[in-house]
Amino acid sequence: MASVLVTKVLASALSPLLRRRPPPAMPRALSTLLPGPLHTAGAAGAKPRAWGPAGLPGLQLPGLQLALGFKTKGVIKERCRDCYRVKRRGRWFIYCKTNPRHKQRQM
Repeated sequence: MASVLVTKVLASALSPLLRRRPPPAMPRALSTLLPGPLHTAGAAGAKPRAWGPAGLPGLQLPGLQLALGFKTKGVIKERCRDCYRVKRRGRWFIYCKTNPRHKQRQM
């Protein structure tokens, strides 16, 4: 009885490790920025995606700069004329329309 219990516990613990899963189509952080639905590599009827200028599949906007997060600083400054300040949740944020890399958040 104990040997059956031990084998079932080991099988349930090791089964997720032994299953083969297909690799994700794209890292999760980048998939939220790309337009349109994601297609897995092995989906039936899926067209291969064209490679964009930044080397990312499906990205066809040459002027778009990716900015994944805010720079966190003690003192934030507007870096160009298109930067603007917003106060949300008790903190100051800086957003920029022309250059998303200017995004900043106050500590």
